[in-house]
Amino acid sequence: MADAIQKTNPMPYYAQLAQILRDQIQAGRWQPGDLLPSEADMCASYGISRTAVRQALDELVHEGLVQKEKGRGTFVRRPMVAESLVQELRGFFEEMTRRGEVVHSDILGQEVVPAPPFVAEELQLSMDAPALRLDRIRRIGDEPIVSVRTYMPMPRFAPLVDRDMREASLYALLAEEFNVHATSGRRRFEAVPADDETAAVLQVPPGSALMKVTAVNFDQDDVPFEHFVACYRGDRTVFDVLVEPGSGRADAVLDVDTRGAAAAAKDAR
Repeated sequence: MADAIQKTNPMPYYAQLAQILRDQIQAGRWQPGDLLPSEADMCASYGISRTAVRQALDELVHEGLVQKEKGRGTFVRRPMVAESLVQELRGFFEEMTRRGEVVHSDILGQEVVPAPPFVAEELQLSMDAPALRLDRIRRIGDEPIVSVRTYMPMPRFAPLVDRDMREASLYALLAEEFNVHATSGRRRFEAVPADDETAAVLQVPPGSALMKVTAVNFDQDDVPFEHFVACYRGDRTVFDVLVEPGSGRADAVLDVDTRGAAAAAKDAR
């Protein structure tokens, strides 16, 4: 893509800017640790609104390419060191309810949008193909535990656009109504500080430690059906990893300290 917003291009302005910045980072124009131009400078340079600029930066934050620092700006992130493990395919709802916890979801957004480039690639979609984006806060009781942004290809899952997902298990709905069963997937785990927006919805101080999980799931036909990014509160969640010698397998299981942060802090003293 050219290094400018194409006003005649049907791709939304924010998606064009995200791709421009993505290309510049990958080409080495912006190095890890570099400060990107301010939102105001980008508005002036590319002739678009601040809302579009913020949406573009949010996409890059979700991809792990940049990070926002309050009062300082947006910086290119350093590459992360990756290590592989295998996680049992069980969703948050299933994992918590099997332990007797009551799970609720706050729906922050549920709409059809053009799939961001990195999502389109993971879901094997064409550029700007429509996808259902579902933003949720998952709670145990009244306490927020994890924020999740999920993308699913359209029109395959069109009936979910208007579905009430507040008390539902997504995977149970997929199995019952679409005959879709998660049989494999990929997970990427990384520790990140909570930005202002995520901190607010998870009710933690900005900069608090979060466990970010980026994932894609495949169905029984080896077709990708879901991409999600989940940010778990570091003070309330643990991933236990069971390694079996000789098998090459390591199962990661989510655990939530249901006693609350105060009790956990007392034990740590």
